[in-house]
Amino acid sequence: MNDLPKSINKTSAPVISADDTSILVAHLGPIDFNKNSNLVFKTLNKWLKANELSLNFNKTKYIHFTTKRNKSVNLKVGFNNNFITTCTYTKFLGMTINNTLSWYNHTESIMKKLSKSCYIIRNAKTCMSVSSLKMIYHAFFYSVMSYGIIFWCNSSYSTMIFKMQKKAIRVIEGCGKRVSCRNLFKKLQILPLASQYMLS
Repeated sequence: MNDLPKSINKTSAPVISADDTSILVAHLGPIDFNKNSNLVFKTLNKWLKANELSLNFNKTKYIHFTTKRNKSVNLKVGFNNNFITTCTYTKFLGMTINNTLSWYNHTESIMKKLSKSCYIIRNAKTCMSVSSLKMIYHAFFYSVMSYGIIFWCNSSYSTMIFKMQKKAIRVIEGCGKRVSCRNLFKKLQILPLASQYMLS
C-alpha cells in the first residue's frame, strides 16, 4: 500500500491506518469536486488493476460531508461497473461519523454500549464491593466513554452521555435518581465527563 498515496495525493488526501484506507476529496465548488473525485477514482482503479486487487464493496462506503443547509452532490463512485454505496454515516477508526459532523450517530452508538454497562454494574452490585464495581466501571463504561472524547465531547449530544455517567455513579453508590452526583464523584474519585474532556 506504500505507493498508493503517491499516485492520488495530487487531488486528494489519502489516510492509511493499518489495513484501513480512506480517501478525502475536498473542493468549494460542486463541479470541480465532481471532476476531482472522478479523477481520483479513475487513478485508483488503475492502481487496483495494476496490483491485481479489488475493492470489498460490502465494506467500502462513500460519504459526502456538507453543512445542513447545503445539498449533497449526486456523485456515483465505482470500480469495474460496480458502484460504492452512498451513506449518511460511517465508522472510522472506532468512531461513527455522519455527513454533517454533528456526532449524533456516534453518541447514539455509545449510549447503547453504556446502557449495557450500567446493566452489568447493577447486576454485579448485589455480590461485589464498591472497589470491584469501580473496576467494572473503568473496564466497561469508562473505556467506551473516553474513546475519542476530545472530538465529540464538545457537541450538544454529550449531555446524554453525562447523564448516563451519573446514572452509573448512582448505581455504584446505590443512590436514587434525585441524589446529587457532585459529592459522589469526589467520593469515588471518578472524574465527570467535562473534566475528562478538559484533561484530554
